[in-house]
Amino acid sequence: MLWLFAFFQLSLALPWHAALHAPTAYPLTVIGSFPQPHTFENIATRHNGQLLLTSTVSPTLYHVDPLQKNHIASVIDIPRTTALLGIAELEQDIFYVVSANMSSVSGVPGSNAVWRLDMRGRSSLTESTERLSLVANITSAQLLNGMCRISDHDTRSLLIADSQAGRIFKLDTHTGSFQVVIDDEVLKKTPEGLQVAVNGLHVQGSHLYFTSLNKGIFGRYPISLSTGIPTGPVEIIAEGVRGDDFAVSADGKFAWIAMNGQSSLIEVDISARSARVVMESAALASASAVSFGRTLLDMNSLYVSSAGTLNATIGANATATGGIIARVDLL
Repeated sequence: MLWLFAFFQLSLALPWHAALHAPTAYPLTVIGSFPQPHTFENIATRHNGQLLLTSTVSPTLYHVDPLQKNHIASVIDIPRTTALLGIAELEQDIFYVVSANMSSVSGVPGSNAVWRLDMRGRSSLTESTERLSLVANITSAQLLNGMCRISDHDTRSLLIADSQAGRIFKLDTHTGSFQVVIDDEVLKKTPEGLQVAVNGLHVQGSHLYFTSLNKGIFGRYPISLSTGIPTGPVEIIAEGVRGDDFAVSADGKFAWIAMNGQSSLIEVDISARSARVVMESAALASASAVSFGRTLLDMNSLYVSSAGTLNATIGANATATGGIIARVDLL
């Protein structure tokens, strides 16, 4: 989302890859449209179906109940930061959030951090700072962004993308120690195009999936589920896909990628190495992340964080008229 204005300008001149086909619409419902914050960046679904959302223009973690239209609440304000990015859950209702201070489209040196938020037993959404704790200041990072758990059976390790440096960190949330586990040319940016390297991350099975905005790549690495280090070469699944964050199906057969600045959601058939546009909507003008529902009512639905119509007069870090949450029901 923080690069939306530049991304919008760029997308006008960038052709789709030949593998992307005409849109086949899934049903889409806007469950919330909010004047503040201007944008949403990432999204996580709680076990009870409620949504947690970050924004690159606010230090506030937001809550949205999909069953209550246009209802948004503040969960907590993260101190000493201007932006929140990646969010991931390691244990039920134990969430980790990336924070950073932003200067235009870059991170302020030394400002990247990861926080732990304990939402267990929390029926009230009133702010409770004692539930928040700092895990680590990752001072060597340039701009942390997408974040995911390394394995369903690991409740302490996170993988985090550095979108500015083009590398991936592993963080031990128990000790606060971190290290770079993937530093590959594929993840870095080229001098041309949007200067955002590796972005979204998700582990499914023994593969780490990723997007690269700059190179228009959706790919994966086979990794060790204990160390996060690749056990083989990178595999490019789709090219010409200048996507943001995404979700992968539980069986690892499909992925759905938010196409920020392009008003669309694409579906990738991973084994067939093909991608198609499955939804185009003004509600997805700034689509930034995708998360599955977790209740019986919405387990076959995707929630997409987005923002309103682009307003190029506002500026690079607040280029939309308001945050939007949409639900896409898979057929």
